Amino acid sequence: MEFTTKYPGSFGEVLQGRVQNRDVLLSCPVNVYTNVKISESTSPSDKFKWQKAAKFLDNILTKWDYKNYVDDLDIQICSHIPYGKGMASSTADLCGVYSCLLKMFKKEFNEQELIEQCIKIEPTDSIIFNEATLFDYKKGLYKEKIGPYFKYNLLAFEGENIVDTVEFNSKKLPDLSNADDLFEILKEAVQEKSLEKLSYVSTESIIRNQKRLYYDWIKDVISIKNETCGLGIIGAHSGNVLGIIYEDDDKFDYAVKFAKKLNGYKIYPVKTLDKIF
Repeated sequence: MEFTTKYPGSFGEVLQGRVQNRDVLLSCPVNVYTNVKISESTSPSDKFKWQKAAKFLDNILTKWDYKNYVDDLDIQICSHIPYGKGMASSTADLCGVYSCLLKMFKKEFNEQELIEQCIKIEPTDSIIFNEATLFDYKKGLYKEKIGPYFKYNLLAFEGENIVDTVEFNSKKLPDLSNADDLFEILKEAVQEKSLEKLSYVSTESIIRNQKRLYYDWIKDVISIKNETCGLGIIGAHSGNVLGIIYEDDDKFDYAVKFAKKLNGYKIYPVKTLDKIF
């Protein structure tokens, strides 16, 4: 018996900052996926390649009083999400494992359970939600849904470094910048499906938090954005990817061709999703 699923990665802090005296973020799902399979096995071995996913499986089954199944289940993961770049590769793996286990044991989805179990493994992103949600990603004690996701184009510029989310968030970091004003604009953006307003928020958010997560190549990306008529920029979660936001498909296609002529960057196009599945 085996069960499979796929789950998307995320791109960015559309918003990251201090809102109502809480450290929060909001990110968006993109069309880059991890594929997860859980199967019965008399000698499971593949799951030990994925320590976070294996620990998550153990924790969930223990919570459900199915601890006796742990040693008879294996995990296979084939992910197309860049690892260690802030695109929620680990979180997507955990969500994929959760989805498979729900099918296997005929359980109902429990959002709070998923939040708690993800955060036990590591500080997590907000793409586990079925709509745009401001989320306390460190403790999971607060979330506020503000409306449906909507689609737009992103041109990603990937840096060389790899960031371990757990290690990054355990450091003594500068405080996040206040973002109460940006959250009000973001709510308008989601309600109006205004990509211009969303782009303003994401650009301002990444610039305000440069002291916390510094991108030494942000000026280059802003310059490319201006050259190709992008609407704004967006940064990855505790990671090393910046993106330029485009609404118009023709401008996006031109930007992809323009950027691929540049040296020194790994560049790829992605699209946001308006729903998880």
